[in-house]
Amino acid sequence: MYYLYFIITLSFLLNACSQNIQQNGLSNRKLKNIEIVIGKTTKEYLTENYGPPIFENIFNENVMYYVSHDTSYQTFKKRKTNKLLVYEIILDDKNIVQNYKQYTKKDGLDLNISKKEDSSGINFTMFWKDIINAMRRRNIED
Repeated sequence: MYYLYFIITLSFLLNACSQNIQQNGLSNRKLKNIEIVIGKTTKEYLTENYGPPIFENIFNENVMYYVSHDTSYQTFKKRKTNKLLVYEIILDDKNIVQNYKQYTKKDGLDLNISKKEDSSGINFTMFWKDIINAMRRRNIED
């Protein structure tokens, strides 16, 4: 009988020590193969083929973002970003792609969210962390 308790306790301990991997947004492979032709690709085409953007720029309605974010974590330890790929897509007034940029984990904090100066003291590192945390939330449908 003690062996059964020992095995159950051991299985819980081993499971708590295992590394969990979580993928948010589009898959990294799908996002790398995104097809964009400047001057021809429309917002409607992107939405139909890749789903709605993860984030649309609140300061500029003509900018949208597609993100692939892979994290790993262990119980009682902090999450670690393994891969991060962000596509910043800039549209014109007719919702046709004007330009796009690709960012990785290394240059993810170099994104320029707004052309305007902000004196309110917003911490943009926290801003991006909030976006990533929002992607982690699950959408519950009734």
